[in-house]
Amino acid sequence: MKTWFDSLSKTLFLYHFSIRSRLILYFLFLVLLPTTIISVTIYNKSADIITRNMNTSIENNFNLVQDNLARRFEAANKSMIALYLNSEFADLISSNRPTDSTGIINELAALSKILENFPSNGTSGSSFVPMLYMLNRPEYTQYNFSRRVFNIDLITLKPWYLSIPAKSDFAVVGLSSLDSRFTLKFARRLFGIRHAQLPYVGLLTIDIPVAEFGTLLEHYKPTPGSKVYIVDRTGTIAISAEPALIGQNIVSQDYYSKLNTTPGSSGNPSTLHSFHHPMGSEDMLVSFKTLENTGWTILSFSPVRELNGELISFRRVMYIVISICMLVSFLMALLLSENISAPIRKFIQSMSHAENGNFNIPIRYRRKDEFSYLFNRYNKLLQQIKALIDKLYVTELRKKEAELQMLQAQINPHFLYNTLDSINWIAINHEIPEISSMVTSLSDFFRYSLSKGRNIIPLRDELRQVESYLQIQQFRFQDRLKYELEETDQALIEECLVVKLSLQPLVENALIHGIQQRRGTGTIRIRVERAQDVLSISVFDDGIGADPARLNLLLTDPHQPGNQSYGIRNVHMRIRQFFGESYGIRYYTNTEDGCGLLAVIRFPVVTTWNEVSEDVNDDRSG
Repeated sequence: MKTWFDSLSKTLFLYHFSIRSRLILYFLFLVLLPTTIISVTIYNKSADIITRNMNTSIENNFNLVQDNLARRFEAANKSMIALYLNSEFADLISSNRPTDSTGIINELAALSKILENFPSNGTSGSSFVPMLYMLNRPEYTQYNFSRRVFNIDLITLKPWYLSIPAKSDFAVVGLSSLDSRFTLKFARRLFGIRHAQLPYVGLLTIDIPVAEFGTLLEHYKPTPGSKVYIVDRTGTIAISAEPALIGQNIVSQDYYSKLNTTPGSSGNPSTLHSFHHPMGSEDMLVSFKTLENTGWTILSFSPVRELNGELISFRRVMYIVISICMLVSFLMALLLSENISAPIRKFIQSMSHAENGNFNIPIRYRRKDEFSYLFNRYNKLLQQIKALIDKLYVTELRKKEAELQMLQAQINPHFLYNTLDSINWIAINHEIPEISSMVTSLSDFFRYSLSKGRNIIPLRDELRQVESYLQIQQFRFQDRLKYELEETDQALIEECLVVKLSLQPLVENALIHGIQQRRGTGTIRIRVERAQDVLSISVFDDGIGADPARLNLLLTDPHQPGNQSYGIRNVHMRIRQFFGESYGIRYYTNTEDGCGLLAVIRFPVVTTWNEVSEDVNDDRSG
């Protein structure tokens, strides 16, 4: 469990930050998380309450509008019934059709007088305009001196007449126009109640100006910026507080299609339903409810910013509170993290000096806490390390030089055995004079290897020693080995100094582990280059190759397995011993020949022994 937790912790991005940054983030998180959760919870709860109250208010307003309309419609119905039950009016519509023109004119005049004298204001205060359409009275058209009485043939083809339900006595016809103004028309079928057979005799209508209903909608707007109007079944605005909207059809509006697709609207259309819809740059809450008796729909368009005025104010206060908490917590976190991270930064700074070899800078800390104990122990540890280094430096240096000399001495016998073995086989198998040349090359090789006991020799001697080695190996491998010493600046070869026996082990390694393992002829190329103050000697081979990363690891880690890297590691250590950590051997893939391996030795460009001594002394003192 602990291992899994440690692995998870390492993958968290927070562990890539400093302790100071993490303390600030932790403190901010601990303060802001509960504050934000509490604020958001209260905000959401308040939003739900405000939304429910807003929906309840809109629904109550719609119910009031519906009740008011129902009362006005009922008042129109009662007024029509009162006219219908008028004795004189009932006698006229129940009597038989006059047989002569005089009777027709008298009937038309009498009916017109009754309608003209009908009260223009009903019980609800609305202005009524009654009209009568009698059945089978074509003469009314001929003697049309009345503004209230007509023959029914005048309206039988009107859409509003055809839309009246067949079995309905009273019907709300809908939007109409009278004297260049919009009205709401109501209709009632008339029967001869004084006639024995109760025949159908005509249709009575009442027109009420729509403007009288506009004030009703204006009074029940949810917000000052809201719009409320009523549309009929065809999608035409029948009632609105804005006269310019009356008569407009909204079926083509994009929000109209949502009236029937809103969840729940088809199941119970008489309840309140709402949805959000953008209108221009304003987000609007569209609320609607269908009137049961007429099938008309009450529509309300309310700006969300006005409905959520209290919610916006609460949200602004919430943001201010969270911002203040964030500021205070950030200051507290900054103070806390500084108190903890400042001693740690001192500790890191002292460790960096100690890493560079300076143990004379102790940590000065005056507080009396856990860091004080830690720094006191650390200062004592620095003093002990410095004393041990001063005591063991000379001993270790001498021991290292002895080990290097011993490693160097182990190279030549190994090569000598191979060379003598090669000479023996050549003498036995071929009995040719090339043995003389081979022995000569062997003599040159040992002469340059000894170099009168010097460890630093001119580059030209190192190249001659390698060339002698390659000549000997060419006798051994015959046509399987080719070598090239690329021409370079002769002055560079004559002047520069290098570590003795640094190049031959690389060539031997390339030959044994690269060329010898491949089929056919192999080639070894040696190139000398200078780049500013760095001398590079490159050894190319087109053998079977190897993993450069593994070889580079063998050079630096003596605990890695691999006896074949013994001599190469020895060369690498001697170069670094004389010239410092920046120089030595590095392996790469041979990209020029397309296969094999590339070994590069880097030396500083030095021309005198004094320069080498100074470099060594600088490296040891550092």
